[in-house]
Amino acid sequence: MMSWTRLFLLILIGYVAFLLYLPVPSNIDQGVKYRSVTALAKLCQHVGLLSQIFAPGVTNVITIHRGVFGFLTHYVLPSSDIYAPDVKLERTTFDGVKVHVYTPPGGREGELLPGFVYLHGGGFALFDVDHYDGMTRQISKELNAVVVSVEYRRTPEYTFPIPHEDSLKATRWFLKNAGKYGVDANRVGIGGDSAGGYLSATVTQAIQDDSNIPNIKLQVLIYPWLQIVDLQTPSHQDYRHIFGSNGIVFSESVGLLAAMSIYGEEATQTQVQAFMTNNHTSKEFKNSAFYESRMSHSIVPDKYRTGSFYTEPSNQYPNSVIGHKIWSESKQLFLDQRMSPLFREDLSGLPPTYIVTVEYDSLRDDGIIYAKLLEQAGVDVTWRHYEDAFHGVVWVGPGIIFDKGTKILDEMYAFVRDRL
Repeated sequence: MMSWTRLFLLILIGYVAFLLYLPVPSNIDQGVKYRSVTALAKLCQHVGLLSQIFAPGVTNVITIHRGVFGFLTHYVLPSSDIYAPDVKLERTTFDGVKVHVYTPPGGREGELLPGFVYLHGGGFALFDVDHYDGMTRQISKELNAVVVSVEYRRTPEYTFPIPHEDSLKATRWFLKNAGKYGVDANRVGIGGDSAGGYLSATVTQAIQDDSNIPNIKLQVLIYPWLQIVDLQTPSHQDYRHIFGSNGIVFSESVGLLAAMSIYGEEATQTQVQAFMTNNHTSKEFKNSAFYESRMSHSIVPDKYRTGSFYTEPSNQYPNSVIGHKIWSESKQLFLDQRMSPLFREDLSGLPPTYIVTVEYDSLRDDGIIYAKLLEQAGVDVTWRHYEDAFHGVVWVGPGIIFDKGTKILDEMYAFVRDRL
């Protein structure tokens, strides 16, 4: 008769095998390491779902993710001090917003240095400046720049437009007081990955509209998340076709993060489902010339719209009570350029822009569309696409480094050094 211990071990082994089972495309960068990272994300998802039995609420999974990655960052993974340990870190506040300020070796001696504001990723919810400490240290050293990493308040505790406002306040303060940190205010860039790319785009637009401070010199958007009105773009459909409900940025997770950005801790599974299925915007909006000019799938290269999995967008009015309610209550939020930087009417005059997209990313098309729109508006755009990379590749955590992520950052550094 099988002992309880052996039965438990068999179940545990089976579950670990289930976590590690994931279709990984043959050309993806370091597939075994990628599989391990996605297994950890899947584990957090499962624990979050189980926790709802005891504490109902779709946002529980965020608490679980934060706890797991926080534990790994502080107690398991190597200290981020291994990355550019000679870079000086100062924890302070800019206009009431917590920031990390990184000064490279020899900074503040002689001529003024360039500056760079970094806004971290994590869907506005998951990560913080401590998690990104190793990456921002590297940026400071590689660019020989003073780097400001902004601790914007996160969802679900704080909803739109708080993350944007915190990021904007800190950036404005830095531009106005750059000299205090030995920085030339006319040589300040901004950048971020994923949701941080979102915030970098909205902050750059807001700074351009403020004649009282110097403009941003350049912006870097690494696989940016730039809109929540269409979660059925070709890249969303492609990602679902390849990975199903697995991976780093699968439909359910993006739908949850989108709903939380508006509803915070009050977000429900019904609202998440509405976002996932594009059942949250009206037929009139989807059929408008403006929407077509900014969100048409035809903007995306043809090769991404030819797969058997792809279906054309539906221009139907929300077919549920919750869909009508979301649109009627939140229409102005969706149209606000702080929420939807793609919807800014005049994109001309924005600074030189470096956009990174990766093949295995449900958000891939957001970056492609923005690159095309900026180019049409006469903005100097450099778009780099990496066929064998995935969302999150540039930074998972200290000690979890992907070769392709290093290559992406090296090429980004070269662009920034040349322009900043």
